[in-house]
Amino acid sequence: MSLNMLSIQSDVAVTLLLACGLLVMALQFTGSASKTNVPILANDVFFGYKTAMKTLSSFTKLMIEGQARSIALEYTVGREVAYNPWHTSVIRKQMTQNLGTKFPEIYEEIVAAFQDELVLPDSGEWMPINAYSVILHVVCRASNRLFVGLPLCRDKEFTKISRDFTITVTRAGFLISCFPRFLRPLVARYISAAPRATREFGNYMVPVIEQRLRSEMELGDAWKEQKPIQFDFLQWMMDEAGEDRRDPKDLNQRMLGMNFTATHTSSMSFTHAFYWLAACPQYVPELRREVDEVVKTHGWTKDAINSMFKIDSFIKEAMRLTGLSASSMQRKSMKRLTLSDGTVVPAGGHVAINAWSVHHDPHLYPNPLEFDPFRFSRKVEEGDSVVKSAFTTASSDFLFWGGGSHVWISPGRYFASQELKAMLAYIVKNYDVKMPNNGVRPTDIWFAHTCVPDPKATVLFRKRVT
Repeated sequence: MSLNMLSIQSDVAVTLLLACGLLVMALQFTGSASKTNVPILANDVFFGYKTAMKTLSSFTKLMIEGQARSIALEYTVGREVAYNPWHTSVIRKQMTQNLGTKFPEIYEEIVAAFQDELVLPDSGEWMPINAYSVILHVVCRASNRLFVGLPLCRDKEFTKISRDFTITVTRAGFLISCFPRFLRPLVARYISAAPRATREFGNYMVPVIEQRLRSEMELGDAWKEQKPIQFDFLQWMMDEAGEDRRDPKDLNQRMLGMNFTATHTSSMSFTHAFYWLAACPQYVPELRREVDEVVKTHGWTKDAINSMFKIDSFIKEAMRLTGLSASSMQRKSMKRLTLSDGTVVPAGGHVAINAWSVHHDPHLYPNPLEFDPFRFSRKVEEGDSVVKSAFTTASSDFLFWGGGSHVWISPGRYFASQELKAMLAYIVKNYDVKMPNNGVRPTDIWFAHTCVPDPKATVLFRKRVT
């Protein structure tokens, strides 16, 4: 059979698959159009139901069916990663515990990435820059400095694959999730670009994994003395995996999933915050004073980042006012659930917290539609707990990270916070920024319940004028 004939048959198969999927989708929407009685639970009510989430039988299934459904996690990032995310324990423990030790390397990469991406004249002239592109490159490099270290974190092709995988997963996940379950494996295999991206990522990652496995086998006990050279997330994960979970392809999938999570959420979050900085440059002097004073005392260290309360407050306020999503803690009930007020969540019912309403509640946040960058740092100055006001603290009033008994679903929040704060501190210390249209912040783009910062917006940069 000729190659042309195979290509034609493949195209026909894809067309039939799409047509079948659209037909089934239409039937599904027709059958469910009358189901509009969706209960809404306020934040204070939900957090009173501490036993409610425990009643949901399987957290793993609940997560896959609920929160990750929109990106079809098992078909984009991988079934093993979706249903057995054992590597999250490494994020919570080894990675979080070593953030102080690794911070100098992460900060070094942030500085190098900004200097590579922002080529600005010494004359002080303003230069228009696509901010999101710069941020995406910096986040990808800084994250991979922790994940796999040098030299891979600076490899242009590797980092391009890592960055592009964010778009690949989002597009492929949305497409796959539109189809009924029995068609999703076919859509994932023949239409989605995720499998190809996984192979390309593996071309770089699998050889690194195999080389480390060989070194461990050949060196034996001597490997333990040399291992600090490979002091990164990949090595922590390999150590945690033991002998029975060291398949290079599986570890590759997990590293790819880590890249997607870190690059996707951190880049968009920082862009939201950065647009507020560029739109409100009047706050820069106060932020600079804090950074200069703290760095003078602590140097560029984790202790310094933890002492930047105004930087922390700025980012938290940006996430409150323009966070990534209007909802939080999307879940699917695995069995019928009756709450204490009589509300019934049927088996298979999808529930979520209305995070937008919580974050814009005037009873919780005075003048909730106003961007008040030092809203939280003022509370610290007035004697409130530093921990309570911190960006990393999840509560019923701040749902950016989730909440309740399953707040650990955001185990990487300490690294994400450290990374974003270090990036913002570096920018205010080294650059002047402003919007080209007199302080007007770019309009956010809403896609369903997701709030995306404008990826095409231009921001004016120049080297800091002292």
